[in-house]
Amino acid sequence: MSLNILVVDDEKISRVTRTRQLNESGHVAEAHETPFTALGSLERRSWDLVLTDLRMPTMDGIQFLKEVKARSPETTVILMTAYGTVKSAVEAMQLGAEDFLIKPFDIEELKVRLKRIEADRRLRREVKTLREVLGTASNYFGVVGQSPQMRRVFEAIDQFANSPSNVLIMGETGTGKEVVARAIHHKSAVAKGPLVTVSCSAIPKDQAEAELFGQEMEGGKFRRGRLELAAGGTLFLDDIEDLPMDLQGKLLRVIQEKQFERVGGDKPLAADSRLICATKLDVEKLVATNRLREDLAFRLKVLVLRLPPLRDRHEDILLLARHFLETLSTERGVAAKELSEAAAERLKKHHWPGNVRELRHAMEYALSVAHADAIQPGDLPQGVAGQDASRPYVLNLAVLDRVDLNSVSEHFELDVIRWALEKTRGNQGKAAELLGIPRTTLLSKLDALKDASAKIP
Repeated sequence: MSLNILVVDDEKISRVTRTRQLNESGHVAEAHETPFTALGSLERRSWDLVLTDLRMPTMDGIQFLKEVKARSPETTVILMTAYGTVKSAVEAMQLGAEDFLIKPFDIEELKVRLKRIEADRRLRREVKTLREVLGTASNYFGVVGQSPQMRRVFEAIDQFANSPSNVLIMGETGTGKEVVARAIHHKSAVAKGPLVTVSCSAIPKDQAEAELFGQEMEGGKFRRGRLELAAGGTLFLDDIEDLPMDLQGKLLRVIQEKQFERVGGDKPLAADSRLICATKLDVEKLVATNRLREDLAFRLKVLVLRLPPLRDRHEDILLLARHFLETLSTERGVAAKELSEAAAERLKKHHWPGNVRELRHAMEYALSVAHADAIQPGDLPQGVAGQDASRPYVLNLAVLDRVDLNSVSEHFELDVIRWALEKTRGNQGKAAELLGIPRTTLLSKLDALKDASAKIP
C-alpha cells in the first residue's frame, strides 16, 4: 500500500530530495517549508504521515507535533533530528510521535519505518472492519461473516426467525449449524423460552426414545424428555439422520399431531416447541440410502438453510480468526494476540476441511503456544502451518465426531493410487514404483477398489 506523506523541513535541498524519493517509491508526498502551510494542508485532506524536522525557525517541532495530533489524531508523526537533539526527540515520542530519524539518513532507513507504518495502518483497518462486522454479527448471536454467502445466511435467519415453520439447516461438519440454530431461536417469538439441543449421533440408540420423549417410572415418577423440556421454546435436533428409523416415525407423528407420550405412559402431552433440525449430508442422498425417512424429510424441508463451507467464503477466514483470538483471549483473561502477515497467509491458503470449527481449534492452539505478541506460522497446528514431508497428508480428526476406519482407509488408498496414476499418466508399472510396491500388488489393489471408484484409469 502507499502512504500520503507531508514532508516539513526548512532546508530546501533536504525537503525536495526527500519528497522526490518518496514519490519515486510509490507514495504520495507533498513538501512544505513551514509547519503553518503543512497544517493548512492537513485541514484540507487526510494524511497518513507527517515527516517533520524537529528544529525549525517558524515553529518548534514539539509544538507542531501537538498541533498535528490535535487536528488529526490518526496521523502518524516521524521526527527528523540532529544527533544533539535526540533527547528532545524522545520527549516528542512521549507526546505521541511514532519514531525519529537522526540526520543524515538514507531513503532505505526511512523505508523500514514506512513498512512498519503500512502494516500498522493495514491492521487498524482490518480491526475496524472486524469491529464493524462483529457489531452487525452480534445481532446474529455469534454468526460471523462479511462474505456475500453469509449475508444471505443473515437474511435467512431474519426471515426464518419470524416463521413458526420447521427449519432444516444443511452444512458440512464444522460450518456452525448449532450457532445458526441458536441465532434463529434468539431472534424468534419464542426467544424467552428454552433452547434445547440434542446431538442425535451422541445418544445411545437404546436410550434415544426415553431421551427424546421422556419416561414413566414406577410409583408415579417420571423423567422429562427433551421434547418436554423444550416446551415454549425451540428443540434443535442435530444430525437428524442418526436418529433411529423407528424414532423418525414417532418424530413425524409429533410434527403432524403436535403431541407425544412418554415411554411407558399413555397420557398425550402437547409438543409445544419450535423444531429446528440439522444434517451434514444431502437430504436426497440420506433418503436414497435409507438413513432418513422420505415422509419425515418432506415435513422437515419447509424452510431450508444451506451453510457454505469455509473454503467457499475465503474473505471470512481472517475475520473469523481474529474474532476467535479476541473471544478466546477474553475467556482466558489474557492479552489478545495479533496475526503476523505470514501466519495470515498460511490461514488463507489452508483448505479448511473442518470448516469454522477447525479454524477455532487452530486459533485456540496458537493462542496456547505463541510466546510473541503476534502469532507466527510456527504457532499454528501442523496441518495448517505446513505439512511434514514424511507425512504428506493431513488428518483432521479433531473436527469429527466419529470415524469409519474402513471407509477412511479405502479413500486414502484411492487418493494415493490416483495420485500415482495421474503422475505417471496411467502407467501402472511406473505408478507401482512411485508407491514402492510390486506391480502385481497395485493391480490387486485396483481390482479390490474398482467398485469404490469408477474413475481409476
